[in-house]
Amino acid sequence: MAAVQDILVFFQTTPALDAQVVAWARYEASKGTGLGDLVEENDPPYHNAMAAMRDGWQVIQMSELKHRSPQEGYELGPLPYQIVLSKFNELQKEEGATS
Repeated sequence: MAAVQDILVFFQTTPALDAQVVAWARYEASKGTGLGDLVEENDPPYHNAMAAMRDGWQVIQMSELKHRSPQEGYELGPLPYQIVLSKFNELQKEEGATS
């Protein structure tokens, strides 16, 4: 079967590659086009981006470091630091597929 691109997005506490993952999203094209395999996970697939890189994931995007003064305190809104990783995996046969 052909290799297709899977994407893993980590939202982190800082832009560093070894920062703690606080949220994540997976886009696994290798598992097909359906959404039936989506599950809630209690723990991220990797502790940080460095661990994912050691497992063959390639970084394709990193967030820049934002300058904040100590007086700014907490920031509301979307999580500001994300790492986007890519890995090519073999395409798996979809359930119910006839070919």
